[in-house]
Amino acid sequence: MIPLLKLKKDVQFNQELIHVVDVLKGIAAARFHVLERRLAVFEQYFNVASELLTVIDFARLGHPFVQPRTPVTGVVMVTSDAGFLGGLNAQVVNLGLEEGGPTALLTVIGERGTYYLRDTRQSVSAFPGIQDDERNRLALAGAVRDHVVRQVLGGSCGRVIVVYPKPVSFTVQEITMETLIPCSTWVAQRAGQPRAVPNLLWESRMDEVMEYVLLQWMGRRLDEIFALSRLAELAARAVHLEGSYQELLRRGKKLKLQYFRARHEVIDRSIREVCAAQLLYGQTHGD
Repeated sequence: MIPLLKLKKDVQFNQELIHVVDVLKGIAAARFHVLERRLAVFEQYFNVASELLTVIDFARLGHPFVQPRTPVTGVVMVTSDAGFLGGLNAQVVNLGLEEGGPTALLTVIGERGTYYLRDTRQSVSAFPGIQDDERNRLALAGAVRDHVVRQVLGGSCGRVIVVYPKPVSFTVQEITMETLIPCSTWVAQRAGQPRAVPNLLWESRMDEVMEYVLLQWMGRRLDEIFALSRLAELAARAVHLEGSYQELLRRGKKLKLQYFRARHEVIDRSIREVCAAQLLYGQTHGD
């Protein structure tokens, strides 16, 4: 039987842990709703950029943003530095490794994902985790964009994909893969197949226009992906903490029942011992 004093300490510790988890859950949920209200998706910008690229005849361009020069894939994996999200990070990393293959160039956002991959002895390019501040997030998106663009232009990889957790709802997160380069992939998805426009006057070279538009699009899109990943992270954290909170409540009820049962047994035993002692005293000394 568990000692009564230990049971009492377990009940007190469980109650304190319930309060801590409840506070952490509330903080995660509040930060999710704040970021969700602040998140602005420039869908019109993405549509305009896609439509502009459709007028470019990609078949005439030998640019690496359109025609990959190598089959190597660059994989950007967006992971979280927050606690209680090891499962979500593992799903992102596993999908990224699967899609990239053994020769992939790995880029990881977040220290937890970086540590996970270093344990597998794979070389990675590491970037800090995503923050709620819009300026820091936009700066991170620009740095990651410049990094993968250097890889593509340098011939190290020909295809660039990003793997990240997407918030389908507050309780559901989906691990999503999206292609950034070659641009012909997402242009066809968003605005249809490229179409030739006759007698179109180009003030600048087509490849320069395409490169500029794509760079701007990638920066904005990565910023949006990072914001969505942060939302998914906060939602998953809140959901996980809610599960832990409910489990602690169940464990607390069980501990309290054990404590009261043990306490009643101690009281009953004490009463029996007192009664037995009184009876023995009466028999020994007589009435």
